Formats: sequence, C-alpha cells, structure tokens
Amino acid sequence: MKKILIFGCNKVTEAIVPILCSDISIASELCIAAENKADCDVLRKKYQDLPVRITTARADVNNESGTKMMLSIIQPELIINLEPAPLSTKVMKIALYQGADYIDAALCDWNKGDFLAKQFDLFGDFRGKGITGIVGCAVNPSVITTLIRAVSEDEFDKVDEANIIDINMKASSGASNIKELLSSPDFRAKDEKALCYVNGEKKEYNPLSVTVKGKIAELGNNKLYLLNDPIAEDITKEIPEIPTVRYFSTYKERSTDVIDTLRDAGMLSDVPVEIEGVSIAPIDFLSKVMPVSKEDEKITGKSIMAAVLSGKKDGKDKCVLVSAEEDNEDCMSRNGVNVASYFDALTIVAGVKLICLNKWKKPGVFTASAFDPAILLDAMRKLGFKYNVVGIPSIKLEIKG
Repeated sequence: MKKILIFGCNKVTEAIVPILCSDISIASELCIAAENKADCDVLRKKYQDLPVRITTARADVNNESGTKMMLSIIQPELIINLEPAPLSTKVMKIALYQGADYIDAALCDWNKGDFLAKQFDLFGDFRGKGITGIVGCAVNPSVITTLIRAVSEDEFDKVDEANIIDINMKASSGASNIKELLSSPDFRAKDEKALCYVNGEKKEYNPLSVTVKGKIAELGNNKLYLLNDPIAEDITKEIPEIPTVRYFSTYKERSTDVIDTLRDAGMLSDVPVEIEGVSIAPIDFLSKVMPVSKEDEKITGKSIMAAVLSGKKDGKDKCVLVSAEEDNEDCMSRNGVNVASYFDALTIVAGVKLICLNKWKKPGVFTASAFDPAILLDAMRKLGFKYNVVGIPSIKLEIKG
C-alpha cells in the first residue's frame, strides 16, 4: 500500500483513478496533480466515495521550487507520470529528488532511430538511489512486446516473423496543436518511407506501397498498410531472435489544403524569426494561436491490437494471431474512455500493482521486457484484460512500385 502521486490529468488518468481508488491494497492515498487543478477536482468529486482518499494539487513540472514544496506536503512513495513524453525526464528527476518509485506510459524521443528513449539516461541515478523506474508501460510497447514474447515461448520453437497490427488504436483521433497534427501517422504516412526489418536488416518502401494481401477474417474488413512505428525497432532490440518485424495499420487520408497553404506561406518553418525582440519559430506561434478541430474526436467501432507470428513448431510451419479487441461505444459507456485509453490505463495499473507487490522491483530504469511476460499478463487478466490466440493462414504482402 503506497501513497501515490499522478502527474497529468487526461483520458488515461480518468480511467486509472477509479481502478486504483477501488483497491486499498494498492494505494493508501492518491493525489492527482496538473497545471489545471480544476480538471483534477472533477475526478476527485466524481470518485470521492471510493475507499481510497483522493486529493488534488496544481503542479507545473517546470516549476522546480513549487513542485518540491508540493512533494514536501504529499510525500509520495510512487509517482505515475502521465504528462506528455517530452516532460518525462523532468518528472523522473522529481521522483529521484523524492526517492519515490516511478512509472510512465510514453517513451520520449523513441522514434529518433536509435530506439533507446531519453529516460534510460537516468538508469544510473535510479540505481544509485535504489528506486525503480518503469517506462513505456502502455499497450505500445509494453503489452505488444509482452504478448509476442509469451506467445513465441508457448506456441513456437522458432519465430521468423512478427507483424504487429493496429486497428483504430488511438487515444484520440484529433491533436491539440498543429505540430502534433503534422506528426500524426495519418499525415506522415503519405510522404514518409515505410520502414521495417527483414532478416535482421532495416528495409524501406515507398509510402503506402505495401499492404496485407486479402483480409484477415478475425480482424474484419480492414485494409492494412505498412507504416512506421518505433515498436518495430523495439521488437528487434528486445527479442532479437525474431529477424523480420513489420508494423501495419489502417490509414485514413486527410485533406492537406490548409496545411499546404500554411507551408507555402512559410508558417510551418521551425526556424525562429525575431519579432520586436522576441524570437519564435512560425510553427510554434501557430501551435499557440491556431487550435486544431476536435470534430472527429470521437472514435467509433472496434479497436484491435494484434500481432501475427509465423515460424516453426515441431518442424512444421505455423502461423498464429494474438489479438485484443473491444468496441469503443461499449468501452465509453462502461469506463468513460475509448479503448486505447482504457487499455493503456489497465497496463499502467497492472504495472503499479507489480511495483507495490515487489514483483517489478529492482534499482534502475526498465521497460516491461526486463521482467517475465507472464507476470504482466497475469496482472492484466485480473483487471479484466482479455486476448485470444488462434491459428490462421500466413499473411501475404502486396507491394506496389
């Protein structure tokens, strides 16, 4: 039982709070802290009748003195970081200052081509303090990697291919500003090369030129494109015995008329310009003053997280599909959030439980892959997470150009 502090108030927070506060064996007290304390207060009032006491605080992780003052009052033993990934190392240093264990859901700069996230730079500091840091504890990468490891061990003698499949697994279909919009998969996919690993070597294809040939019955009538995601590199690093790894997802083309106009006007440049003594990049200015439409925020239909593994068992070819799915409308009605946010919340809560039970307890900074995959999957099953493993025909690719 620990005093827990959550930094950040968002959809994942909304899903985590009722689960954590229903189990007094995990948390003795929970504090939710964010820049907008009013959002935290909404959750506190909504769940004030649950067994675990909830408090709230205003917190700006960039304000070191203010944060330290808050810590002196709350005295957390475990910090859950749900702030945006670029703030991760700042929150980790807060945990180091406090001497508290740490867990987050997002890997910072994970997509820069060298796999290792910035959080791992603090491994020595965490080890020196004797505290545990768990990073990237979300569906992507932790659950995907864990499922692939578990199924590989249970179903195969040797796995030759892992094809990760993402259908509608987005925490939000919108973005909070234009920089996030431009970096979203639906905008990048049209112009950037699709990367994967084939026989241990990185390989690239023209944008949107590789699709899964035909349909996978268990995944519905969805066209799947080879796209970029750091999970492909993650698998090659965490499970190097799998030589071929690809990431496929559905793709929705979006209009770029407004974006093209802004680009032509030089407003998407990240090179700072000086205006009356103030230096700012045009795109940073736009991000502050130009809101992104949230009209398509609601995500409908099923969301599916899956992987198709191909290899050998007892000398014979074998192919299996491991998948977890849920309907977004049903998930919203039961949990108040969409499937992607709910799955991420279950992963974080499972990680918190494992830290509190000392099953994920060793000094340093780690991902879920540092531990036995059965431990995380068992913890998630107890929270209601379900997945299926079925045999299917091996998938074939269609390559154009």
